[in-house]
Amino acid sequence: MSADPIQAAKSGASADPDTRRPPTAPSWPWAIGALVLGIGAVLALFWDAAYSIGFTWWDSPAFSHGFLILPIVAYLIWLQRHRLMALPPQPSALGLVAVALGSLGWLIGETAGVLQVQQIALVFAIQGVVLAVIGRTAAMVIAFPLFYLYFGVPFGTFLIPPLQDVTAAFVVRFLQLIGIPVHIDGIFIYIPTGNFEVAEACAGLRFLVTSVALGVIFAHEFYTQLWRRALFVALSVIVPIIANGFRATGIVLLAHYSDYQLAVGADHLTYGLIFLSIVLFCLLGVGYTFREPYRDTAKSAATETPQSASAKSVSSDRFRLAGAAAGAALISAAAWVYAAQVQSRAGAVPEALQPLANTSWQAAAPAHDDWKPNFPTASREFIQGYSDGPDQSEGGAHVDVYVAYYARQRQGEEVVNFLNTIPGAKPWQRAGSGGGELALENDRVTYNYERIVAGERGRMVRYWYWVDGQATANPYVAKLLEVKAKLLGGQPSAAVIAIASDYRESPREANASLDRFLKDAWPVARFVERGRP
Repeated sequence: MSADPIQAAKSGASADPDTRRPPTAPSWPWAIGALVLGIGAVLALFWDAAYSIGFTWWDSPAFSHGFLILPIVAYLIWLQRHRLMALPPQPSALGLVAVALGSLGWLIGETAGVLQVQQIALVFAIQGVVLAVIGRTAAMVIAFPLFYLYFGVPFGTFLIPPLQDVTAAFVVRFLQLIGIPVHIDGIFIYIPTGNFEVAEACAGLRFLVTSVALGVIFAHEFYTQLWRRALFVALSVIVPIIANGFRATGIVLLAHYSDYQLAVGADHLTYGLIFLSIVLFCLLGVGYTFREPYRDTAKSAATETPQSASAKSVSSDRFRLAGAAAGAALISAAAWVYAAQVQSRAGAVPEALQPLANTSWQAAAPAHDDWKPNFPTASREFIQGYSDGPDQSEGGAHVDVYVAYYARQRQGEEVVNFLNTIPGAKPWQRAGSGGGELALENDRVTYNYERIVAGERGRMVRYWYWVDGQATANPYVAKLLEVKAKLLGGQPSAAVIAIASDYRESPREANASLDRFLKDAWPVARFVERGRP
């Protein structure tokens, strides 16, 4: 039965919901212009952070989903356009505070040379511009799309090593359950028919970050109850980690039972992506089973009407909107100018390592000519061997000392950077990592360690950082010390110090040598902390 159009007209109803939407607030054209100017100024001043986000999307397969984030955000805002445009823009000073906090975060990230901090701060500053221009009430309408911008920030590379370890442990446990003899050495897996390495590409980071980004938007759109949203987001974290373990196990089994005709080379990546895509669809299917009825929140726009505005109030709004955009630009510019000033200081570079004195350790050639940590932007690098006996088999020990010295730290040239690696170039590879400490007579040494291997050769490498005259093994503390030195006037130079020793049967052999070296030579091994030569 069709409705009578005449009767529908009499009752005030309409078949087209758009005809029932309220009129647009008169200040919105000016607000949109202010948003364009304010956000444009932030992007221009913090261009390095914005460019690095786009470049990472293009360059790294793990974050290629980032190209979808902006279209998704734009679409989500478009869905709320009627509600949004019905509310008059009300510039907010709170938004300028948010821009200031975002600019401060960018300044800290720029000073410390941490791109991810700069990128997160850039998003926060953009959110601050939106809040400053349109006000809190209108911003709350598009709060989720604004929040979703954070999923465009390439974040999570620090998870690769632990994900490698988890995946390797999963594979080994599964192989043990089905009766295949297996031996694990860090991220290296050995079975009777061959050897496998859980490489960085197999850690599952790509699938994890994509799954979480998809899981969050799915939870927001299909659920309103907090427990449902939390449950599905938790599943979007747990399921890809477990699925990646099964994927890696499947690759090992395919290679094992096919006599290495399948799942080798590029094939295992293809098989893995297909498998994980199926798992992703299954995850969405599970989430769909406990969905809630969809609610079209955009229809509520029909009940919202903009406040009436006189020509005088509209003119006043124009000045307030322009002031909000100008204020955001000036705050961001102040952070940019200050960052340019603090990056100009540099320290002197030492000519050589100071010799060890009053110890039994004598200078010697490095144990290997194919091992050197990779710190490509250091101002100067030193590597020196030390021995306290003729041969390790006769009770002697050999330790190599490596120092990478930075006269100053700036973006791309810092002592803590994801490009810096302790194993260095092949054939050396990381087999395990962690941290430890050693109690000395008048001091306590904390350090990081990496166990590295090259074929049948094994090394234990301990390392720590020297920043602003202080030693620390914590990379985050090292970054904070760098920021403190730059912003508050400390020492601009920094260094990483690594000591390494070989082992034949067990890492305990190398650890014993390193303990002895630290106990004998610790005050001298910290040569940069006692003043530059």
